[in-house]
This record gives sequence, C-alpha cells and structure tokens, in this order.
Amino acid sequence: MKRRDFFKIVTASGAAAATGGCQQATESILPLVVPNEQIVPGVASWFATVCRECPAGCGVLAKNREGRIVKLEGNPDHPVNAGALCLRGQAALQGLYHPDRVAGPLMREGSGSFAAATWEAAEKLVAERIGALRIAGKGRAIALVSQLENGSLGVLLDRWSAALGARPRVTLEPFAYEAIRAANRSTFNRDAIPYYAFEDAEVVLSFGADFIETWLSNVNYARTFARMHSFRDGRAGTFIHVEPRQSLTASNADQWVRNAPGTEGLLALAILRVMVDEGMVDRRYGEAVAGIDLKRAADTSGVGLETIKHVAKVFAHAQPGLAVGGGVAVTGSNATESQIAINLLNAAAGNVGKTVRFGPDSAYGKVTPHTEVAALARAMGGGEVEVLVLGPGVNPAFTLPSGLKLADAIRKVPFVVSFSNVLDQTSELAQVVLPDTHWLESWGDYAPREGVLGLLQPTMAPIRDSRPMGDILLRIGRAVLGTEAGKGPLPWPTFEQYVKAAWEPVVKGALEGALRRGGLFTDVAPVTVTAKIAPVEPSPAKLEGDAGGFTLLAYPSLRFYDGRSAVSSWLQEAPDTMTQAVWDAWVEIPAETAGKLGIAQGDMLAIKSPQGSLELPAYISSTLHPGAIAIPMGHRYAPYQRPRYVGADPRSLNPMAILPAASDATSGALAFMSVKVTIAKLGTRRPLAVLQATHDQDHRELAQHVDLGAAREQALRGKPPHGAPISMYPDKQYPGPRWGMAIDVDACVGCQACVVACQAENNVPVVGKASAAYGRQLHWLRLERWAEGKPERPTNLFLPMLCQHCEVAPCEPVCPVYAAYRTDEGLNGQVYNRCVGTRYCGNNCPYHVRRFNWFQYEFPAPLEVQLNPDVTVRQLGVMEKCTMCVQRIIAGKDRARDEKRGVRDGDIVTACQQTCPTQAITFGNLKDDGSAVTKLTHSPRAYHVLEELGTRPSVTYLKKVTRGHA
Repeated sequence: MKRRDFFKIVTASGAAAATGGCQQATESILPLVVPNEQIVPGVASWFATVCRECPAGCGVLAKNREGRIVKLEGNPDHPVNAGALCLRGQAALQGLYHPDRVAGPLMREGSGSFAAATWEAAEKLVAERIGALRIAGKGRAIALVSQLENGSLGVLLDRWSAALGARPRVTLEPFAYEAIRAANRSTFNRDAIPYYAFEDAEVVLSFGADFIETWLSNVNYARTFARMHSFRDGRAGTFIHVEPRQSLTASNADQWVRNAPGTEGLLALAILRVMVDEGMVDRRYGEAVAGIDLKRAADTSGVGLETIKHVAKVFAHAQPGLAVGGGVAVTGSNATESQIAINLLNAAAGNVGKTVRFGPDSAYGKVTPHTEVAALARAMGGGEVEVLVLGPGVNPAFTLPSGLKLADAIRKVPFVVSFSNVLDQTSELAQVVLPDTHWLESWGDYAPREGVLGLLQPTMAPIRDSRPMGDILLRIGRAVLGTEAGKGPLPWPTFEQYVKAAWEPVVKGALEGALRRGGLFTDVAPVTVTAKIAPVEPSPAKLEGDAGGFTLLAYPSLRFYDGRSAVSSWLQEAPDTMTQAVWDAWVEIPAETAGKLGIAQGDMLAIKSPQGSLELPAYISSTLHPGAIAIPMGHRYAPYQRPRYVGADPRSLNPMAILPAASDATSGALAFMSVKVTIAKLGTRRPLAVLQATHDQDHRELAQHVDLGAAREQALRGKPPHGAPISMYPDKQYPGPRWGMAIDVDACVGCQACVVACQAENNVPVVGKASAAYGRQLHWLRLERWAEGKPERPTNLFLPMLCQHCEVAPCEPVCPVYAAYRTDEGLNGQVYNRCVGTRYCGNNCPYHVRRFNWFQYEFPAPLEVQLNPDVTVRQLGVMEKCTMCVQRIIAGKDRARDEKRGVRDGDIVTACQQTCPTQAITFGNLKDDGSAVTKLTHSPRAYHVLEELGTRPSVTYLKKVTRGHA
C-alpha cells in the first residue's frame, strides 16, 4: 500500500469511527495535526456491531486503533454468543481488508470486460433501465435478491420493491432449514424454527445436526452444549449423534451411531416405537409408529437393534432430553418426514416447552422458500426478468446446485446489478457492480432470533470507494420515481437516517446506549404448542444417478460455510479439524472402497453424476459409511491467492457443480443429499497438505482421558498429594505474578476459533500450501486431533498445543545468543532482534511449538493495515512462538496501575481464551490461590503434556471425561 493511501484510510477512519456511533458521519478529512478528542494515539476504541458472516448474527466488538480495525472479539453482552466468536467471525477482517475488494463502481464495456466508472454514471444507468421498465408498466420484470435481512435494511428493500412495482424481494440463504419449518407447521401448527435449549438437556440426541460446525447458530449451541456436557460445569450430560460420516460434531459425541445415508427419520421412528412398546411414553404416540417394524428398520439403517433399544432407553429417561435434526448434509427428499419424526420424539418425551422453545424463534424462519427461488430461476430463464438486483453475500451461481442452472438463467437477464464488494461467480455475470460497504463499515440492524435485535454501526471509514446498498437504492429509487429527499415513498436522504428513524420509537432517545450495548435484548415469552399425532410413513431418500454408485454427502464447511468465507487466507490455512488438511478440497473415500479400488491418499479421482464431474484428491477415511463419499462445500479461491499461496488450477472444487435440482417432496426445500456418484482414478496425484501426519498417540498420553465414574470419584476425594519435582537447582523465584494457563480437553470441541484468533492478534503470516505441506506453517497455536480405539469408531480428543512456557525450558540453554529466556513473570520470552536463526531452540523443543521464518513473508496490500500495532512483525531468519499475548498482559498491568490497584483475576484475557465458545481456556496468575487458573491446576483431572521430561510447563491440561457407554 502506498504511503498516501495509508494516511487517507487512517485520517478518514479516525474521524468516522469517533463520530459513527453518535452523529452524522464526517464530511471532511481532518489531518492528525488537528486531533479528534475521541481518538487517542496508542489507545484502542471499541465499537459494538453484529457479525454478518452467516445468519447466526453474533455480537461483535471491533477494536479501532488510530482509525483502523485491528481485531474483532465477541460482545459479552450479546445473548447469542456471550463474548465468544467462531473462526469465521475472527477472520472477517480478511474480508474488510481484502486485496481483491472492488475499488469502485464497475460497468461492463462492449468488449465484455469490466471498466471503472463513476458513481454518478453507474447509478444513472441503473435508474434509467429500471425507470424504462416502470414507465412501460413492466415493474414485474424487476427482481431483487438479498441475503437474510430481517432488520431495517430488509424493510427498506421491501419498501423499495413495492414503490417501484417490482417483484417481492427474494431472501436467499442456501442453508435455509426449510424442512424444520415445514415439520413444525405439520406437528405444532407453527411455521417457525424454535430455540433449542441445549444447556437444560440431560441427553442430546442429534440426527445429523452439525451444531458445532454450521447448524443454525454454531457459537451459541457450542457454548450451551458445553454447559450441559462439560464435566467442569458439573452437568456431564450425554450426547448421542446419528450420521453416516464422523463429522466434527459426531466426533464430540459420547456415542456416534453410523447409519445408512437417508435413514435418520426411520431411526427416529424406530426409537419412538421402542419407547412406546416399553411403556416409556404415552401410548397415544403408538399411532404414529404403528407401521414401524424394528427388525426391518435395523436392517435398512445398518444400526443394530440393541443399539436402537439402548438409545431409546437413554433418551426416554432424560429429564429433560433434546432431539435435533435437519443438518444440511443429510437433508434429502424425505427431510420433512425425518423432522416430523424428531418432533414426535421430543413431544413424546415431554421436551417441548422445556428444551424445544417456541417464542424466541430463529431468523431462518423468514428465508424465502426454495420453491419461490426455483420459480424466479424459471422466470429468468424464460425472459420474464429484465433487471436483476443482487445484494451482497448473494452468490447463487456457486452456492446452489448446478441442476438449477442459475448461472444460465442469470445470463439470460439483460441487465444484472450486483452489490458484491468482492467479485464472485455471480457478480462476474453482472453488467454493473456497485460495491457495498463491508458490514464493519455500515449502519444497520439484524435480529438473529426474536427478542435479540443487534445494531450495526460503522467502526471505520470504507477502505475502498464503496457505498452502503441502502444509500444507493434510495437515490436510485428517488431518481426513478422523480421525487426528492424528504418526499415520496423513499424520503430518507441516507440509510443511516432511516436506521436512526426506525430505532427512535424503540430506544426513545437512548440510541447511544443501544450502540454501546450492541443492540436491544429482551426476553420473549414462550409460546405453548400442542403436538399433532399422526402416522408417519418413512420413505427412503430419492437419489438420482447410478444405483450402484455411492451416496454423495455434500457437507457445509466449518471454515467456509457456503463459500462466502473462502476468500479468507486465514481460513484456508486453518486446518480442517478432522482431516488436518489446508488449502485444498478433497473427497473422503471409505477405507474399504479405497482398498478395493487401489486408491491412495492424494490420488486424483473423477467424481461423476448426471450433472457433470469433479476432479479432487482422495482422502482416505476409516469412519465414513462404506456406501457414501463426502465432499466439503464452499471451497474456492480469491484471485490474489493464486499463485501466491496455491497453484493456479482452474478445476472446480465445489460439490454443488454435480448436484441436481432435487427437493424435499413435502416442503419443497432444497435437497443436498440427492445423488449417487461413481468414482474413477485419473492416474495423477495432487498430494494434500495435511498438517498432522498421524492421529495415533502411540502411547505417549499427550491427550489424556478418564472415565466418568472415575472422574466423579476423584472429584470427591480431591487431587492426591504430589511431591516436589526433583532438581539439583533451587526453585525459580517470581517477585511478581507467575502467569499460566489451563486448558480443559473435556470442554474443547475442536472448532479452531482459537487458532484464527491467535493469528489475528499476533500478526502471524500466511505461508501457503507448499510451505504448509513442508511443515513450515507459522501458527503459534495448533489444534491436534487424537483418535483412540477402533479406527472405524474412534474416541476423538482435541488438544490445543502452544508454547508450554516451561520452567525448565529445553529451548533456553541451547540458544547461543540468549534470545530465548525465562522472564520474571514465568513466561518463556523470545528476543526477536537478538535471534540469529540457528533453530537450536526449535530442534530442542519436545512440543514442536516454535516457528521459524524461512522467508520474508508479505502481507498483500491493504492487509498490512490490519496488523496489530502492539505486536512486532517478525522478519526472515527469526524464531517465533506463543507469548501468551504478552501485549495484553502489559495492557492489563498498565490499566490496573492507572486505577491504583493490583491486577485482578480476569483482567487479562488472551486472544485464544477470549474467543473460545466453550470456555475451555483459562489464563491467570498461578501465584494467586484464588484465581480460576490456580484452582484448575489443582483439579484431579490436571496433568502436563510429556510431564516425564521434567520441563515443568506453565500450561496445565484437564483430562477429557469419557463415558464407557452413552
């Protein structure tokens, strides 16, 4: 980035951030020699807003330093995420500072390529095209498609469409969970998706709902799941998961039941049948399962009859339980029937109103049904749409199955306008691109569920020449209608004024307080519903393609969601937890199939369906159902990532390219499990960059576990006395605090949020696929997955591994220049400008947590604007590793000194600890007997990794608590 451009961003952003939450945005750029009183150099300002990386709508606090956002953290006051944030939320900064962000309006030339245009010219062209249609009485030829917007912007878009006589707005979300809505209409006569109270359940029974990854609200449900399941919180509930593939959610289950794809509903009915037959529930529910033959259900699903009976007994005796379903990967043509079966399970067990709560309903209930999306596609293909307006975050050419032929339909629309601020597969088809501001630069509001209304505000000035979609549509609408600001159906001069006008009756002059809190949060009274009991006839999912092929399980990516987050290099380099692969997509092949066909990991395979074919490298899975293969959704690359980080291979990585336009027969919802495919070796290889070579601990006891019964007994008896470590040297003395950390392996679900938060906080560079495959990744914190037991049904343990800050550190005595040293506060320090790069310390570290800068890594402009000014950017030849966020430790001590007090427990929170949805990480002073971290180190479950080496780590782990049987 040029020096002049940098100062433009800093000066404009500083003024905008200072005024954004309270008054009209600044009109002029003030030089820093005339400082704004709200901006203090070196002191961060925090602005509350709402994350829009997915429809979950978590609350966010944006850290502004000298006019630029350098870090995002969860808003502790927000009811959805309570201060936590997932890895996609942490990586949203990469979208804000993306090198490929559209620099200004684009208009397609006669040659077919885009050319830069002025805002006036672009808006005039759009207004003329829309105005001509309106004058001709063809308002229905105008279509507007947006992502899920249920706040002020959604209301404005609907008003804009009505004023111009356009078609009703289409709200497009690829993952809409329509089958849940349709089933609730049928069972409870309520068209809504309720709140699922995981925290109050004793037993959770999931039928393919990947609530730790992408289902509905993954941060919220991961947090509440930890409250019911973690031994630390005294609940130690039971989790049973039914799915053909061992997903990240399945790997956290106490009992994973591997079923044949598409038989989730059949299993739910079989479980209900057992509960009725054994007298565990009201006999009235026997009507719903009268046609269920348990033996046939067991044979069809591939799940043993004894397992079905066991699950039924566990679920029936829960006080209360919770059954959930409707995950995208298992949504087939029978999805509504499956969900009705799950509803009946909850109703029979008495869970409705307890753990299934209608009232605080999810925003997903306001997504446009897929039947209307398909109708719009047909209208576009038939020439009925002449102007198509696409909001930001809308990429149907990529996120919907190719069988719908959305891209072909869009090409037939004469005039397409896109508000995308990064060109994607759909905006590439537009005639005009009007780049919208990033959500961190925008006004707005969003309600992820009833009673939770989050408020968005600009946290800095726009990086590029972009403008809010609301502002543009207001101007275009007035130009078409021939009205001026203050008059007509669209009188508001700007969208900011529209938002403030909409909030005034709600906050009654207290808008500033709502901006500080991040919105308005109220309790919603529960709505009483009654279950309708009717026979359910389970039908197998209809699958197109070769009957002898493999069922394709296309599953949402924890890292990329539906593909909207794939432009982030942080997420590309964060390993997929289950495979540990980075910078590539893959096709999971059952080990049995791989053995029969002679497929090795990294072999290129052709996956063929009636819609086309994909070519992907193989990943051999010992857990996947032998009748299925699996491909993650959403994988794509941004232009700047090729060939900088990954090879310039033009082949598609997206399973949507081979899915048909299938739907659920009852609800009309999009069916993602809809096709059988064949696979064939291509004779070539593309080795995957897998960062963890083995998941076998080889008896090293790195990630340890203890049985639930033993854990309870140990908790009653306390930790046995432990002798002082034997040493020839006197103990290290700490005149001040001694910092340490405790990590609860039982609470860690493997979500990778801590990995990305650490990268964002500490200016960790991206190295790309080749260097990562070579073992040269620079993550200070890695999340290891260890598997124990039978390969086809292992027990998984997740171990966050970082510098252990050893008291007797093997890295320190071997450094010839004393770059590695022990601080007076118990940290293992690293002096960057003293390091000469011998790498002796890295070779001597038994934990393999020290990272070496093999190259002078770059931060492509304007990504360098995001760098944390409190953390040194390391250079070629320097060793680096976790510092336990020493910059936060210094800030915490300074704050306590300014307030003339000592540092209190909880004053200092590391980046990994702050973002963790399950609160598995605790940091504090080990010399403070009352601190949370000290209490955890005295837990009977506490241990140190490789304790036998005598390194005396400052990081204590707590053993995972396993259940001998669910």
